[in-house]
Amino acid sequence: TLTTTTAAIQTIDTIPIPTDKVLKVSIDVSAKKDDLTEKGGFKKEATFANNSDSVSRQGAVGNIFDEAPAGWVVSFVILSTDVLVRVITGAAINVDWKCLRITLEV
Repeated sequence: TLTTTTAAIQTIDTIPIPTDKVLKVSIDVSAKKDDLTEKGGFKKEATFANNSDSVSRQGAVGNIFDEAPAGWVVSFVILSTDVLVRVITGAAINVDWKCLRITLEV
């Protein structure tokens, strides 16, 4: 759970990708402005691999569901051996975010 109050990009979840493993990541994200005048929902999936401490994404990110006000964005960002789930509203408003992550490792 995360509350954003500015237009800055924020990290809502950090997903470690184990060495020499492949991880399919599914995320569901819900968001609402504090007065409920704006709300959003997102569902994304992607597959990541860690080959000797070098993380890469296999193919494109599946944007299964993306319903939110303009400027609200949820994205995956690779940082070292982690994948960050990042959110932004694009405006200085109070938004509550919640992220559910499901992973499948092989």
